[in-house]
Amino acid sequence: MSVVVAPYASAQQELTFPLFERYLDALRVQANIPGMSAAIVQDEHVAWATGLGFADVERLVRARSDTPYHISGLTEALSGALILEQCVETGHLGLDDRIEQRALTAPDPTITVRDALTHRSSGGGFKYDPNRYAALTGVAEACIQKDLMPFRQALSEKVFDRLSMLDSVPAQNVEDASADDRGQFNTSQLDRFSGVIKRLAVPYSVSGSSVTPNTGVSKSVNAATGAISTVLDLAKFNSGLEGAVLLHRETMAEMWSNAGGMPTGLGWFVQNYNGQTLYWQFGNTPGAYSSLILKVPSRHLTLILLANSDGLSAPFALQDGDVTSSLFAKTFLRLFVG
Repeated sequence: MSVVVAPYASAQQELTFPLFERYLDALRVQANIPGMSAAIVQDEHVAWATGLGFADVERLVRARSDTPYHISGLTEALSGALILEQCVETGHLGLDDRIEQRALTAPDPTITVRDALTHRSSGGGFKYDPNRYAALTGVAEACIQKDLMPFRQALSEKVFDRLSMLDSVPAQNVEDASADDRGQFNTSQLDRFSGVIKRLAVPYSVSGSSVTPNTGVSKSVNAATGAISTVLDLAKFNSGLEGAVLLHRETMAEMWSNAGGMPTGLGWFVQNYNGQTLYWQFGNTPGAYSSLILKVPSRHLTLILLANSDGLSAPFALQDGDVTSSLFAKTFLRLFVG
């Protein structure tokens, strides 16, 4: 276990952190999640972080606050920011451009960039569909074509490098000798990626009390899933957004606004909780990994959770747009928001 309590935490928070950790670990055990890492960010600084359980059960490697995980659907928030900055803010495309005009493939001929970012279905309503979101991979590559960057290189250089997210990797297969775009990274970058991947939390499939390593997890990345990171690096991403390092504040205001009455903004879910607006996103790789980021902007407070099973997300209907269906989120909100 690795715990950080920074001077940015209030006296009341310092008393609440140990209680939250006990509840969090009890929920982890109840869900039979082998390992979990957690961080709370206050005013753009990590106020508290910890690791619970095991990143590798067989080798008895403890989860830490710097343990890397596949972040699953949290990749959507990263790629959404990438597209908004590199494509929309630069004027290379508009949110209402059709994807088929900008990429080689599209799920259907009418889907727009905005539709994919907000999970708006062809019928005009909300439908969570990571496969439609993944179509934005080609959109990102098309609008940064001037730099000749494939998606994962753009994610690495335009997001990870700029925010010093040194424990983040754009895709697990980046170290494969046969990867087409391996040559886009220098030796130093590849060595760093390899070091992170060696520390990657082992993914587990859980059935009752049985926990089995999952060796079939995809190693590739697209706009919807596949990036690797830590809670501490995602805290840097969170602070990069709040500090307007990545995006203009006008862009973020639209990103974090409900789209046409749906529970989503651009790459994020947006909802109300007891009069407070919440921004959040989740990830779920069945039988392997799960993740959650939950922001309470009025309190300048963010929770980040990563796990090496699907227990953070699979038991809850997060795809329906209600973060309070998660016991993990609900516990955080009750303790820190009220």
